[in-house]
Amino acid sequence: MGVLLAIILLVVNIPVYRFVFKLWFADEEDFNKSVRYSFTPDLFSLFKGKYIEDRIASAKLSFYIFVCLAIVGIEFGIVYGLITWIMG
Repeated sequence: MGVLLAIILLVVNIPVYRFVFKLWFADEEDFNKSVRYSFTPDLFSLFKGKYIEDRIASAKLSFYIFVCLAIVGIEFGIVYGLITWIMG
């Protein structure tokens, strides 16, 4: 039951992910740049002179993923707790 609830919450929260996306990233290009920098080794960014930009973009993407998963985790705890309390 817990896995099914987690999957349902992951799907139902798509509008929330979009809202957080619009808060955190300027546009899709900003998001794509964050993904690109996340897969670029830090040494390459250092030699290109974009190390700080790489670290900030990678942190933005990591924080976005963390917030989305935290939202689902908190909702899961609340809903699962309510279900087990009601079911007794």
